[in-house]
Amino acid sequence: MQRAGRANPWFMGSLAVAMVLTASGIELSAVPRPISNAAQLLIGVNLGVRFQRQFVRAAPSWLLGVAAGTLGMVLLCAAFALLLAWGTGLNLGTLILGTSPGGIAEMAITARALQLGVPVVTAFQVCRLVAVLVLVEPLYRWAYR
Repeated sequence: MQRAGRANPWFMGSLAVAMVLTASGIELSAVPRPISNAAQLLIGVNLGVRFQRQFVRAAPSWLLGVAAGTLGMVLLCAAFALLLAWGTGLNLGTLILGTSPGGIAEMAITARALQLGVPVVTAFQVCRLVAVLVLVEPLYRWAYR
């Protein structure tokens, strides 16, 4: 992927290898739940300690814009999930998580906790991520040439 000049070659290369292995029937074992829970806790702590009180006080309009943008994105994704559920007959909750803006791991863990379709959620999130990684650079070059 690096020799081909692709964006994010290490991510895309390892994703391609994982896809080939999985499609070949080679399924690696899952991470034990306590380790997954501990990792999520540590990620949350790491993110939380980065916010300083001064930043939160100094940027209320920025925070309001972020909240409005996030709410708008969630509503658009929910509408898209509703359309997909109507057209495919898949579970609406699964599709909402599959189309939600967020990380693959977080959406998959949420799907597992809610006993929804983890493979479907993961597939949607991976497709979204790959689309972003593959399409953003050409779109940027096209828009700003």
